[in-house]
Amino acid sequence: MPRLPRSLFGKLLLGQIAIILIVAIALPLLLSRMLNDTANAFVSARLEREATAFAHGSAVGERPASHERGNRFFALFDAQGNALLARPRVLPFDLADLPHGPARTFGTWGRYDVLTRPVNLASGARGWVVVAQDRTHPEEIVDDVVRSFLRRFAWVIGAALLGSLLLSFIVLRHVTGRFRDAATDADAIGLPRLDARIEEARMPTEAMPLVHATNRALGRLEAGYRAQGDFIGNVAHELRTPLALISLRLEQLPATPERDQIGRAVDQANHVIRQLIDLAAIDRLHPELGMVDSVAVARDAVEAMVPIVYRSGHSIAFEEPDEPPRRVRGVAELLQIAIANLIDNAVRHTPPGSAIVVSAAADGCLTVEDDGPGLAVDARDTAARRFRRGDTARSDSAGLGLSIVERILGVCGGSLETGSSPAGGALLRLRLDATPLP
Repeated sequence: MPRLPRSLFGKLLLGQIAIILIVAIALPLLLSRMLNDTANAFVSARLEREATAFAHGSAVGERPASHERGNRFFALFDAQGNALLARPRVLPFDLADLPHGPARTFGTWGRYDVLTRPVNLASGARGWVVVAQDRTHPEEIVDDVVRSFLRRFAWVIGAALLGSLLLSFIVLRHVTGRFRDAATDADAIGLPRLDARIEEARMPTEAMPLVHATNRALGRLEAGYRAQGDFIGNVAHELRTPLALISLRLEQLPATPERDQIGRAVDQANHVIRQLIDLAAIDRLHPELGMVDSVAVARDAVEAMVPIVYRSGHSIAFEEPDEPPRRVRGVAELLQIAIANLIDNAVRHTPPGSAIVVSAAADGCLTVEDDGPGLAVDARDTAARRFRRGDTARSDSAGLGLSIVERILGVCGGSLETGSSPAGGALLRLRLDATPLP
């Protein structure tokens, strides 16, 4: 048994075609039957009148006028079936084969409509009269009207059904197009665009309950996500003060290996807290997307990170393009956080003396590369990629920093590309979108 199509459009279109086929077959048959019944009733009534006139005229010696046109045949029989009178004398069929008796009859013999009925003869005896009509005679228009009507009606009904199919196709195409638009809206919703919703104004009335429920659910998810980000930011800010106090107390202690180990742990904790604050800033600055100067953003980030880079024993350089760069989509503060995270990641995971180069391209892309051990990426799960340095089994915070960079690029509509620098170290490129905002 054939299966119905899964799509709503396919099911509606298949049903419409089935209805059209049924109507196209049944309606002409029904109309033909009705028209034939009407035509038979009309012919029967007309022949009844002419039979009465013929019987009366025969009694007084008159000839029926209609036989002169050749479209009628008349005959008068006695009760024994003997032909008393016939007009014309040579008839197209044998009158003895016709049904006759006490009741009136009407039927079709070949191409002739024949009516027989009992009459009273001039002698007072009972007889019966026969009136036949040739349906193919040009002057008899009833059948011509039926055939002509059916031929024209076939064109009318065909055009009407095709028009109905075309109209249904247009309506279904329009409705399914609205659903495709809604799917596009829903597909655009994600961490970069938590405030996006399915547009309700263009959806059909029948789909509004589902659209309302979906948008309300998205609103609740967005509120929960924002609350979680605020909570992370608040916790990170609260932890900064006790960590700062621990750092001050450590500086007052005598230099020992234990103090240095605790100091490194505190620095690591401060670094993670800064990253959590950056993570909370992504949601706070998300709605302010605009067109920014990528060169100016990168230059500001490098200038802010120069003291940290030099203090760690590294060097840093910034290279600008020879021609004016294109402006790109983004939030300047978030892109500065992204560049700072990449520079900080290079500082923390390359040996002292390593060189870091930040470069801007004319197409708006930004690149951070170093001559360290490189970066390994586990891309088996693109939704949660794991980053680690090539010389370590696990990177303590490189993954978090680069994940923050990916989140920022998701908000800005860009992407993070990883690779190897010419010196064999890590190369990370911020691929930004230069398409103007609508």
